[in-house]
Amino acid sequence: MDMIEIKKGGRYTVYSNGGGDEPLKTEGEFVGYTILGEEGAIVFRIQDGDGSKLRLIPVGGLYSIEFKDETQMSIKKDEKKPEEKAYYIS
Repeated sequence: MDMIEIKKGGRYTVYSNGGGDEPLKTEGEFVGYTILGEEGAIVFRIQDGDGSKLRLIPVGGLYSIEFKDETQMSIKKDEKKPEEKAYYIS
């Protein structure tokens, strides 16, 4: 299966778990990936009344990522052969 990657510097709208009844809406520039505790997170630069700040969104809390045109993403071909894939059992 091909993977879809979002591009650094692209502007996206992200909906994620905000801790309440309604999802948290984040509009901003994708900066990259990081680790938050033991979980992966995506990092966005957002604007608010106090200027610019970074928002880390845990991957497990993501609902959706929206973008306006396909130039903001790229398709990464899965170059592994089926016998090379790793399977983990916990």
